[in-house]
Formats: sequence, C-alpha cells, structure tokens
Amino acid sequence: MKLSSIELKALRQMIDETSTKVLNKYKLDNDQNIINSDYLFLGDSMIEYFKLEKYLPSINALNRGIAGATTKLILDNIDTIFGNHDPKYIYLSIGSNDLVLLEADVETAFLGIVQVLKNIQAKYPSAMINYLSTTPVVDTSHKLYKKMYIGGRTNGELKSINYKVMQYANENNIKYIHVFDALLDENGFLNEQFTADGIHLNQKGYEIYREYILKSTKT
Repeated sequence: MKLSSIELKALRQMIDETSTKVLNKYKLDNDQNIINSDYLFLGDSMIEYFKLEKYLPSINALNRGIAGATTKLILDNIDTIFGNHDPKYIYLSIGSNDLVLLEADVETAFLGIVQVLKNIQAKYPSAMINYLSTTPVVDTSHKLYKKMYIGGRTNGELKSINYKVMQYANENNIKYIHVFDALLDENGFLNEQFTADGIHLNQKGYEIYREYILKSTKT
C-alpha cells in the first residue's frame, strides 16, 4: 500500500514541521546544557518515543530521537543532534523511513545508513556504536494497519536492510542489535501485542527493546 503522491507530500510536510520543532528543542538544550551523557540514543521514532528514564533509569543516557527521521535528516543535522556531548556509547535506529519518505530501495537505504555510521565513527572514534535493527510492521490486512504511518514498507525490505547492516557492522567495529525477530508473531509480522498502530511500539514492545539493549551493555 504505497502512498499516493498527495499522501506522501502531506506526510513529508507533517514530518518537516514536527522534526523542526524537535531540532529547535535540541538546539536550545545544547545552549543550556553542557553535561555529558555516557549514552546517546539517536534516530527515528523508535528512539524518540523510547522513554529512557522509564526503561533505562540506571544509565546516564540522552535521547536525541526524531520521529520520521531519515538518514538524510540525520546527516543534515548531526551537529545539532549531538551538540557538545561526547558519549561513550551510541545507539542508532535509522533507515526504515527512507523506504517511504525518500522513496529509497533497500540498497539506497542501506547506503544512507552506512554514511550515517561513517560520520558518527569519524566524529566519535573512541565511542562504541550500536545499530538497533529496523522493527517489523503488521500485515496490510491487519486491523491495526495505518497506511499513513507504514506507507507501503514491507517486512521483506526491512529484513533485507537488517541483513546488509549486520554484515557491514561485523566488518567495521559496530555492534548490531537484532530486535526484529523478537517482535514477530507466528505469521512473521509485528505482533499486535507490541503495537497500537501497526508500526510503533507500545510498552510491551519497548520492554523487549530494552531487554536487547541491556544485553548489549553486558557483552
């Protein structure tokens, strides 16, 4: 269920408005706050909606997620996202929205992710970089399917992106965290117990997300 040109234009406009507000908040925070966080999370809605103080209260973490973010948005605003922070551990979730907002194919989305990873490694060569896999969506026939949110992206595309990033990560000193499979139902789609809209995670979904992140901090 790909978006029509009118629907895609409306979605891009909405994301531009909401992301601008978030980035302006980060700019203000950068000016007022020079305290470093050991952990920095950045990326799309999987990160922005991930309440760090609730799910990971034991770590000194900063959330710099932006709902609707693409690899291009991250690359264009990377200085604002990081500010003056010098994190030891970086967690990145990005790539899924490229399939919709940038109308990218799997390979193009993957190359965008690689560019983000390269930029972060160049900026923070001593930090441990973690890539959080893309997360699945529900089937198009599911009652929770929201066309405007999912925008035609498929689990096949998302799995292909994950596979490519996993291979790249293994060869470039990046930790790949595979959350995708743990969120699936018996039919290979996002389990409805973990979502309210067919793509974003609810509390149960984020509890699994947290579990895999915590595992990564112990290895």
